[in-house]
Amino acid sequence: MNYNYLGYRFRPTEDEIITYFLENKMRGNAFPVHAINTVNICAFEPWQLPEQAAIGDDEEWYFFSEHNKKYANSARTERTTRAGHWKVTGKDRQIWDKHGKEVIGVKKNLVFYKGRGSKAVKTSWVIHEYHSNNASAYQKPYVLSYLKGNLNEKDYSRAASSGHAASGS
Repeated sequence: MNYNYLGYRFRPTEDEIITYFLENKMRGNAFPVHAINTVNICAFEPWQLPEQAAIGDDEEWYFFSEHNKKYANSARTERTTRAGHWKVTGKDRQIWDKHGKEVIGVKKNLVFYKGRGSKAVKTSWVIHEYHSNNASAYQKPYVLSYLKGNLNEKDYSRAASSGHAASGS
């Protein structure tokens, strides 16, 4: 399907992200239209991720990713890339069903910091990470990540000019 139709935008609600996309992905159900790719977010720098998206947009992209743990017996999530790390900011926000009666998931906000330690520099790249409350019931729990950023940011042009552009996966 061609997504370049005038006026067409892929903008699911938070309820749709959890109850339709995320739940169906974890069940292994096929989608009638391929709108979201599965990507290991930390295998790419934020400015490389748009190339991995199923639907290209100006500054917003969606991805499924497996919930990667930092250590085998830990609840901590792996959020580092070669160039930096994703830092959770703010409080987790509960996602309610469309009727406002039941909490169906959690949204975490992450900001990308280029570099390590005290020398890390905050960038304009942000991920809204959606988790289903039912994830533990599935063999392969996934999260849905909504990435926002600016491809014209210096980090992207520097990475592209140095030959570090992403290769398909």
